[in-house]
Amino acid sequence: MKAYTLKDSIVLEGIGIHTGEESRIIVHPDYPENGICFYSKGIRIPATHEFVVNTNFSTDIGKDGVLIKTVEHIMAVFHLLQIKGITVELVKGCEIPILDGSGQIFYDSFKGNLIETSEEIEVFDIPKHIKVELDNCLLEAHPSLFTEVTYKGFINHIDCGNEYTFIWNKAEEIIGARTFCYMKDVGNLHRMGYGKGGSLDNVLIIGKGGVYNKEGLRYYNEPLRHKVFDLIGDLYLLGVHVRGKIVSHRGGHTLNLKFIRELSKYITAVRTL
Repeated sequence: MKAYTLKDSIVLEGIGIHTGEESRIIVHPDYPENGICFYSKGIRIPATHEFVVNTNFSTDIGKDGVLIKTVEHIMAVFHLLQIKGITVELVKGCEIPILDGSGQIFYDSFKGNLIETSEEIEVFDIPKHIKVELDNCLLEAHPSLFTEVTYKGFINHIDCGNEYTFIWNKAEEIIGARTFCYMKDVGNLHRMGYGKGGSLDNVLIIGKGGVYNKEGLRYYNEPLRHKVFDLIGDLYLLGVHVRGKIVSHRGGHTLNLKFIRELSKYITAVRTL
């Protein structure tokens, strides 16, 4: 897969969905061989699974006492656009801005500012059936000539089915899908210190009456599509593109990380042959 970077630096700002603090980032082009890094307080943190420090309600990375929260959405957009060679500088706050809760603003900002590099993104082919389990949830992968990512799970209070499959290179099918939350869980999230920046402007809120957001759903199965979007972002913490059929049964960031670390063993084995 051909790798791209940005022609020019791009500034994005908003609020951190969990911290509730103002966030301002500058996304800088870098040499493709440097991969993707986050930079804050003088510390560079590679966007790889080795630096993940938290997976409760988001994927956070950290190094030497510096924390970068909620990297999954911007990482998903980098993955979908085949971007490699980027430094994301946090100039205000410690969290990537949530923007509208989806990848749409990131995607629109980057897509028209791409430049092709001489580098390739490494493609790792799933060699056999691989699976990991956690708390009655399952994430598995099968060999395939194509990349397909499926999420299976039931969403309460709305009729959106219980399965969605994303076929690679159709970014428009998932890029606008927003993060979601059940209304009954909002208070508990706040008590635990999460979701301080959440609102109807950046979260799809679902309750017994259906969707609380006035504009309704962007896709009839928007929550399922967002779960796929999150997984695609987490997968890019491997630093490669995984080719195969990947199926998540009710998984989230913690299971995603367990799966990624299992896949990394196979990637390491292939590289040492």
